[in-house]
Amino acid sequence: MLVLKQYQLCGRCLARQADVIDGKSAEKCFICRGLMDSLDTIVDRVVKAIKPYEFQTMLVGATLPTQVYEREDALRARLKIRGRESVKSQLTREVGLRLARKTGKKVDYRRPDVIINLTIDKEGNTAVLATARPVAFEGRYVKKARGLPQKQDRCPMCQGKGCPLCDYSGISGYDSVEGILVQQAMAKTGGQTPRISWIGSEDQNSLVLGSGRLFYIRISDPKKRRLKRLPGRDGVSARITRILDDIPDFQQRFAVKTRILVKSDRQFSIQDIRKLRSLAGSEVKFENKKTVTKKIYAVHAKRVSKDEIALTITADGGLPIKQFVGGEEYMDPNISKLLESRCQCVSFDILAVDFQ
Repeated sequence: MLVLKQYQLCGRCLARQADVIDGKSAEKCFICRGLMDSLDTIVDRVVKAIKPYEFQTMLVGATLPTQVYEREDALRARLKIRGRESVKSQLTREVGLRLARKTGKKVDYRRPDVIINLTIDKEGNTAVLATARPVAFEGRYVKKARGLPQKQDRCPMCQGKGCPLCDYSGISGYDSVEGILVQQAMAKTGGQTPRISWIGSEDQNSLVLGSGRLFYIRISDPKKRRLKRLPGRDGVSARITRILDDIPDFQQRFAVKTRILVKSDRQFSIQDIRKLRSLAGSEVKFENKKTVTKKIYAVHAKRVSKDEIALTITADGGLPIKQFVGGEEYMDPNISKLLESRCQCVSFDILAVDFQ
């Protein structure tokens, strides 16, 4: 055969050129320099690299030395061979097939759980890098202790990208609701740089009770793709309700049931209780770069002392509770104006958060 007379090729490299299944084996293949005869060794290294990962589907990619492509291109140009499979395509295909047989997992070209990248240098040394597709979860957290803020500052070094300084969390520490959820999510999944999308917010000294506040969390390069709960600490814990392809890119409307302790500079009367209850069904308007309207659906008011009332309201998410109580001029109506007294929000706790 003309190819064999002019070039020494291994069986696989020969088959790509001439559709020969069993070519004459050469000690030193002109194209791959023995790379295609080391597939078993490469597969063994890949198996070790993917061992920590929980996955069902995979995809193999490779970066080869330019010299390999140049040698095959030169051979094909000289012998006028066109339209054949490349050495890279054959290598990744055969590695994928061997991995599928060895692991019982499937090759998926569209949306693999794990991507395996092979980097091969001109000496034939192979570096293996496995990376998992990000996973997202929907969950609800409760906060049964006061004093923790909801959000954490970004890492000053990487600004959220993940680096050794922040242990690849992307945040400055773990002394917040976000910090606790991120720390637990990384520990449970073995992933990096979790990103949380919040459904509303609460004050540092507020509790989050009932079924908890909804949140979404996206985790990069997770070793584990299943999660049921985040045990937490300092009164914060979370349960996972769904596994998602990604965090939703839209903000759904939601309602929040909030218990507020309102203190006045005078004694409350029965008439004040009636006025507060009349807020049910009303709309609160305020300026936040633009005019925002939030509806109040239900109100329950009970006097707990001469100058304090426990007020429970169910309203659209995003209503600024402290300003609503304190009587900021840009909020209409507000409790201070309604009661014609100076009122303040001593504390407020989240009892329920639900989508409308």
